[in-house]
Amino acid sequence: NKLEAQAYVELLDECNISIPAWFSFNSKDGVHIVSGDSLIECATIANGCSKVGAVGINCTPPRFIHGLILSIRKVTDKPILIYPNSGERYDAEKKEWVESTGVSDGDFVSYVNEWCKDGAVLIGGCCRTTPNTIKAISRSLNQRHSSLHLPVA
Repeated sequence: NKLEAQAYVELLDECNISIPAWFSFNSKDGVHIVSGDSLIECATIANGCSKVGAVGINCTPPRFIHGLILSIRKVTDKPILIYPNSGERYDAEKKEWVESTGVSDGDFVSYVNEWCKDGAVLIGGCCRTTPNTIKAISRSLNQRHSSLHLPVA
């Protein structure tokens, strides 16, 4: 949340931490993080810290990522990272994921080029993605880099 983001920024500055850091938030609705705070306000806090090397989104359904990248891009030039979940819904009462409510690996990967065009530079997967999802993301990024004649890191 916003308070935690501010606390981490203060710790990074006060403790003279030299380890690269990134801030990643998860969104419940494509605008706010799960605490209800504004993603833009949280990303702005992260952007204000020179020790934060990247800002991004994690454990958020793929359908929200495009808009969230664009929101983050409004407040930072730092690299944007994303690692969405599978899009499946979590049932907090039962404490389990509801199967068949997410996207397939193919559908997940169909977003990758759009996310890159939007400005994401680090892409992975979070809850309920699989090794096959990550392999498919890697293939998609390799194809993208080949078609753009970019070296693959």
